[in-house]
Amino acid sequence: MVRLAAADIYGLFETEGDHAERMAAGVALHDLAVYPQSCPQPDLSGYAPQSVLECSDHWSLSRGAGMRAWRGIAVQVVRRNPNAVLVYLAVGTHDGFYTAMGFVNAGEPVEYPYLEEPGQRRPWVQPKILEGEALASLTANVHRLKIETPDNYRTIRFDNCDRLRPAANRYRPGIGEMAAAAAHV
Repeated sequence: MVRLAAADIYGLFETEGDHAERMAAGVALHDLAVYPQSCPQPDLSGYAPQSVLECSDHWSLSRGAGMRAWRGIAVQVVRRNPNAVLVYLAVGTHDGFYTAMGFVNAGEPVEYPYLEEPGQRRPWVQPKILEGEALASLTANVHRLKIETPDNYRTIRFDNCDRLRPAANRYRPGIGEMAAAAAHV
C-alpha cells in the first residue's frame, strides 16, 4: 500500500467522469526518488533516482484496453522527461508490445516481491528498460500526437486517429541487442 500511495495511478475510462470502479486499464508510475525500484535488478545507480520512472502494476480488464491506456501513459512518461523507464513484466506474457515500443531486457528474470501466486510463491518478472535513442524516439512521437489536456494533464483526450506505432529497427548502444522499436506515428 505504501508503494502504491507513493505512485501516480493512471487509468483508462470509457467516459469522462467515470468512477474508479469503471476503470478499463491502468498503471502505477513513480520515480525512484519517491520510492525505490520494485526489485534489486537491474542496477540503475548510474542514473539520478528522480530521472528513472518505474511503470508497475499494469492491468487491463478488456482486450485492447491496455494498448489504449499505454498511449496516455506514454504522454505522462514523456511529460516527466526521464532518462530511463523501467518495467517488470511477468515472464512469458505481453513482452512483444514492450519490445516493439523499444524496451529491452535489463538482466535476468527476478522474483517480484509485491505479488503472490497460488502456493505463496513469488512470480518471476523480466526487467525491461527504455532509454537512449528508443526513449528519444518515443518522446518525439508523443509530441506529434494531437491531444487535449484541459486540466493540466489530469485528463488527456486524443484525436481518434492518433496512435503510437512501433518502428522496425532501433539499436540500444552498449548492450549489443536489437530492440524491435520505439513508437512512431
